[in-house]
Amino acid sequence: MINYLKKQKLQFYVFLGILLLGIVLRFYNYPYRYSLGEETIRDAVIGIEGARQIQFPLTGSFSSLGPFTFGPWYAYQLIFFYLIFPFIYSPWIYLSIISIIYIFIMYKIGRLLVGEWFGIILALLSAISPTQIISATHLTSHNNTNLFAALAVWIFLVLISENKSRWWGLLLGFVIGIGMNLHFQMGGLLILPLIALAYKRKLLNFLYSSLGVIISFIPMLIFEMNNHWFTTRNIFFYLTEGKNAIYVPNRWLFYVRDFWPSFWADALGIPVWFAIIVITIFILTLGRLYYKKKIPLALTLLVLAFLFNFVILRYYWGPRFFGYLNFLRPFVFIFTAFAIYNLRYKRLLIGLIILPFIVYFSFPRVADELGKDGFTMRIYNGVEELEKKYPNKEFTLHTCSKEYKSSYNSVIFSTLFILEYKNKYSDKGLRIGINNDCEYPKPDNFSNNTKEIESYPILSSLGIVDFSLVSESAIVKAGWEPISLSYLYDRYARWWFKEQP
Repeated sequence: MINYLKKQKLQFYVFLGILLLGIVLRFYNYPYRYSLGEETIRDAVIGIEGARQIQFPLTGSFSSLGPFTFGPWYAYQLIFFYLIFPFIYSPWIYLSIISIIYIFIMYKIGRLLVGEWFGIILALLSAISPTQIISATHLTSHNNTNLFAALAVWIFLVLISENKSRWWGLLLGFVIGIGMNLHFQMGGLLILPLIALAYKRKLLNFLYSSLGVIISFIPMLIFEMNNHWFTTRNIFFYLTEGKNAIYVPNRWLFYVRDFWPSFWADALGIPVWFAIIVITIFILTLGRLYYKKKIPLALTLLVLAFLFNFVILRYYWGPRFFGYLNFLRPFVFIFTAFAIYNLRYKRLLIGLIILPFIVYFSFPRVADELGKDGFTMRIYNGVEELEKKYPNKEFTLHTCSKEYKSSYNSVIFSTLFILEYKNKYSDKGLRIGINNDCEYPKPDNFSNNTKEIESYPILSSLGIVDFSLVSESAIVKAGWEPISLSYLYDRYARWWFKEQP
């Protein structure tokens, strides 16, 4: 009994150490590690302004594949967290927190599958994974899918391992549905309720899971019914015609030989050749245990779920970006941990020698992610230059981009965000501008022979110019407009008010 308690205590402290390591790897150099940019500021502003205005969008961001949107649950999470923790960096902090929760969920998965030490190995792989560390600091909806993929796998294992009520089935469907709202490729995990139905033969649980998925899509359904089925129509167009616009070489040879070793390597932060070794060890170990009839049933069902996604992903016609396939990473971690845990000689766990190699190979990528983000520091330094020239001023930021012409807004949006962070933004502040495509306003008291760019003092390395000598009407006449967080919210969260799809 004493030895058992000592073993439990040791396991607790090891897991606690891994969790603390995960926290350090995700919050070190905060907030300068958090990457700024056009899309990340857009997402943050929707969460911040949605909370400030107590408004909840009905759609998410647009897909890169075509003119259709994801669901709004990503925005809802950021809004709810900002209401609890009203700080301008709360969207990034939320992403970092759920990345730490991911470690805990993977630990719980490991305990359910095999036992305590297996859970600890899984937690360690999740804590030091470069992709998981990156996803904790890069604010995008597909990085948000990590948590829901892990939750779906854990709830599935609980359902098949324990005699849980039908509400767990509802929760499984709801979690998968939220993940699909974040990125539609998460739909590959819909196989989990089907496997649970085949294994447990409880139709009511499956129906509750289906109901959970439907509930998660209610906001999108409301949007669709009031906007001429905009997303449904455009997804259908993409599936029937739009997908033919891009050709991606797609052979079984490329898929098996190139894609999966690269994806495995990316998840663990190791070279491709070492990923091939890990995959081989897993397959051989799985085959040996299957032959001896010692393979855990729960793991068999997870392998079936993985094989289903393995096949359907092969027949996906588009490019396979690793970042969009976060829902498959729990399988990579589980199968890698299984290879480590079951590579034994008699009672000697020789598979543990794999862990130091994973740590060694992943360290450069992890260390690189701990540094300050270069673009973020450029924005901070540029705003500090502005503050030094006007130490006691607040600012109103203007921008201009020609209609129907794409513009890169990373500097503009990020500058606005940092001004807001430093309490330097005001609707009645000193007028400043950052140009994209437009000509500068021409004040009446400047000579026509004077070059326009020389007519305005440049205030920082970001290209900020002083519009304080120009009237607001002259600025507007030249095609410029002031931007604010509420302006960005209306532009991206209420886009259909103007577009009327």
